Amino acid sequence: MSDNASMPGVRVGWYRVRPPLVKKSRIAGGWVVNYAVGCTHGCLFCYADSIHKKYNVYRLDVSSDWGTYFYVPRNLWQAIVETPWGRWRGKEVLLSSMHDPYLPQLYKYTRAILERALRAGVRVRILTRSPLVLRDLSLLEEYRDRVTVGVSIATLDPGFARLIEPRVAPPRVRLRVLEEAARRGLRTVAHVAPVFPASRVRPWLEEDLESIMAELARVGVDYVYGESLHARGLNMAYIRRVLGEEVRVDKGFDRYLERLLKRLLEDYGLRGEYLRGS
Repeated sequence: MSDNASMPGVRVGWYRVRPPLVKKSRIAGGWVVNYAVGCTHGCLFCYADSIHKKYNVYRLDVSSDWGTYFYVPRNLWQAIVETPWGRWRGKEVLLSSMHDPYLPQLYKYTRAILERALRAGVRVRILTRSPLVLRDLSLLEEYRDRVTVGVSIATLDPGFARLIEPRVAPPRVRLRVLEEAARRGLRTVAHVAPVFPASRVRPWLEEDLESIMAELARVGVDYVYGESLHARGLNMAYIRRVLGEEVRVDKGFDRYLERLLKRLLEDYGLRGEYLRGS
């Protein structure tokens, strides 16, 4: 990552981070490693934008739309080396809660973090929308007893996916990631999230969700989390602007989706749970 030319329309910059990289996170519900501010995937629904805009702990310019700013620590290599990974031996650490760990601009750092963390006995849970994780499956296989590969899929409708997650690999590519990870004996988790209510752009909510569950059953995924779209910061404004319509989510939709997901999990013999909105 050298300049803006590598990512047209994205403001690229640097900041400094203080080791250790592993932090406690209420959002992630445990330990987490985040090593970028912003995410070049630019998913409309992401909650990270609202957190950066509200707290902005590094005093960076995050005033523009989500997906148009991206900052990486200038001293990230040093912070990786200086993090005492053995302190979290036996603990599960998430990569990552505020950005995708497998962005092309972050891959070399992610690989270095994995190598050090796994060798130190850390349990690693990966959450990604990127097929770049396939590059690391040989490494992850060596430590399969302490690795979980999690992949997020919000829809199987390719047109809808291009609108809501514009720079992300197509959903069926991500299914192949889960399939290959499962084939190699790695623990796999699918995050069916965020699930949008029916709209003019994608009216077939139930059929879409059932198609996802059928594919996850075929792949043999170990566990499934489901979660509704929720209003967080500016995400609903981003969605309205791109879809050209108001998308409404409320407690009623949350309850309906929970019942639907539980039924589909049972129908397809999948283990999983629904994450209720706050």
